[in-house]
Amino acid sequence: MHFQPIETSPDDAYLAQGGGGLRVEHESSPLDQFDDVFGSAPASPTEQEAQNGPHPSDMRRLETEHTTAGYREGITMAKESSIQAGFDEGFSLGATIGSRAGQLLGVTEGIADALKGQTGEAIQASVKLLDEAREELSTANIFSAEYWASDGNWNYDVIAKEGDQILFTDVANAHPLIRKWSNIVDEQVRLWHIQLSLLDDESGPRVDTAVVEPLNAPATAGTKQTLDW
Repeated sequence: MHFQPIETSPDDAYLAQGGGGLRVEHESSPLDQFDDVFGSAPASPTEQEAQNGPHPSDMRRLETEHTTAGYREGITMAKESSIQAGFDEGFSLGATIGSRAGQLLGVTEGIADALKGQTGEAIQASVKLLDEAREELSTANIFSAEYWASDGNWNYDVIAKEGDQILFTDVANAHPLIRKWSNIVDEQVRLWHIQLSLLDDESGPRVDTAVVEPLNAPATAGTKQTLDW
């Protein structure tokens, strides 16, 4: 039987010892020599996420969620602090404009009603004027987007009559439709010699409200009749 000689590996080195014996040592591989320089291999993603918090891929989602939550909270706080003030100002301004439009429309209706018993072009002109006033002085036209911005401010020029502060009456009188029909009504007042000052006179005659008794109510005992002194 023949045995093949065992070839020594190039990685083996035979070093002599003082006792005459031989000690075999394996040389380190080239990769093992740099372990102490670069350290161990990086931890797995699961371990890194457990140590350092959320994975970097979740940062964008968390940022979006926090931004949305902050935006909603800011909107809620802004509404609570400004909605009442905005409502009060808008209500007062709308009431002033509506009141002025109602006065102009009321005078126009009064003229048309007073001319019902007459014939000719006068009654036709008054009816036509009344129809135009009802259309242009309607709420839909007065408060349309043509004259008002989305934030509630007016789109037309307003000049303060007293000082530098603009009042609600200034905004109402400067409205293009209010200004147009103010001129028309003033012309009709001069044409028919109407004294509008009588409407502002508190000492003028007023219709007293009578107490209406139920029909067929029995007369109360002791009630004085006419000329019963």
